[in-house]
Amino acid sequence: MPGARLAIVTGKGGVGKTTVAASLARAAALEGRRVLLVEIATPGRMASVLDVDDLPADPTEVHPNLWAVALSEARALERLVEGLLPLRFLSRQLLSSETFRIVAAAVPGILEIALLAQVVDWMRGGSRARTSYDLVVLDAPASGHSVPLLSSPRTLSGLATIGPLGDVVRRISRRLTDPKRTMAFVVAIPEDWAVAEAIELVASLRDDLDVPVARPILNATFPRRFSKKDEKLLDEAEHDGTIDPELLAAGQYFLRRRKAATKQAKALKKGTGLGPVELPFLFSSTMTWDDLDPVSDALRAGLAS
Repeated sequence: MPGARLAIVTGKGGVGKTTVAASLARAAALEGRRVLLVEIATPGRMASVLDVDDLPADPTEVHPNLWAVALSEARALERLVEGLLPLRFLSRQLLSSETFRIVAAAVPGILEIALLAQVVDWMRGGSRARTSYDLVVLDAPASGHSVPLLSSPRTLSGLATIGPLGDVVRRISRRLTDPKRTMAFVVAIPEDWAVAEAIELVASLRDDLDVPVARPILNATFPRRFSKKDEKLLDEAEHDGTIDPELLAAGQYFLRRRKAATKQAKALKKGTGLGPVELPFLFSSTMTWDDLDPVSDALRAGLAS
């Protein structure tokens, strides 16, 4: 994704999008780019992948070239109000009002706009960004919440057409729909339900919201370990007992998982018109920053091809 400043990683829950977001950030950081990894999805999950106790509330460097932050709706709303009301005492008075918070939460799209406004500010190196980043990777919510998040500029544009808030909404919309600045990555695994959701999500982002979409990510795919000759030998061994039953079962399991990956990769390509990037299944009892190398390497190679 040459030149992109914002990478949005999303997909149905359980497909490993947090791992993919971290791997994407790792690939860029290892290339020397200054990367900010933003978590607004499941709190705490990213911290374990990055080998830190908790993600900070403000961008903090956690690895060379990698900054990380956990962004909450409350914090994002505070930043939005502070940006719209330059006089600090006015913004503090407003934010201290419980009535305002209740009303704000009831306005369609306002909390989502607050989240995106902060992400865009980091992306553009605005006045509230302490560090200039080459790439912001957003670990976005699962599919059902990502679409409302990314559609919030349209949702709110009918309510805020003039004034400072209108300017914020238009700035966000311009960046989200600019393929030179933004790219969305939809993640699936080789399962019917995950691929069907990914196809629907790609259509929603690309066709309905005009958000640029990269090649879909097919995560946790088993490697190709057997040739056609090997497959024939496995089939024969099931009948003549020439292979230990446990080894035979393991071989057949690998073969089934590889065939499932091939089938679902074809379905993704047919449903989206984009050939997916296949990421390897990690045969590891841990999931730490250094364990992500195989996934980062596959992402780098897949996106470059």
